[in-house]
Amino acid sequence: MKKMMLAVATAVTLLAVGGVSLGTPVAAQAKTKTTLKAVPQRYRHTWYHYEHGKMDTLTFSTKRISGLTYYDGQAAKYVAHIHHHKLSAKKFKKHYSWSTVTNKTAHQAQWINVRGWNQIMGDGDYYKVMTKTYHGKKISVLSQAGGAGIWTSAHYYRTKQLAKQRGPRYFSNEVYYPMNV
Repeated sequence: MKKMMLAVATAVTLLAVGGVSLGTPVAAQAKTKTTLKAVPQRYRHTWYHYEHGKMDTLTFSTKRISGLTYYDGQAAKYVAHIHHHKLSAKKFKKHYSWSTVTNKTAHQAQWINVRGWNQIMGDGDYYKVMTKTYHGKKISVLSQAGGAGIWTSAHYYRTKQLAKQRGPRYFSNEVYYPMNV
């Protein structure tokens, strides 16, 4: 009797798994997803953000992101070297200044997500470039965001002068972390 029940349970399981797998593409057929090979062109500039009397900068190039930011009045410089890999890869050598870039759609916008090469937790930093109108002129604005909700935390501009004029102002159609608003 036990053998009969085990045989029936096995048959039901195989049929259920077989039925599900018929409609699902096999890993060999699915296209392998990878990180971006380079930072998209529209990001490749030096961007400025002015707040609390300090000017933060972010510079994007083809394979590198560098920045100078202030936290509690202290300046911190950083550099991330962009490298490409398959998202399905399981093991990496430790490279502390290496990062990866992927595309992400959120809040009806296209973002890039920058994560550390060996980063296994956290959401990384998100960036998007949008066009806004300021004093009747179209300007490019780089938004920086983070967290699971992709909450906008800062806006960067193409010139220091514009960054000083705009400061830490908010835009009405952005999603900000609730405590920042």
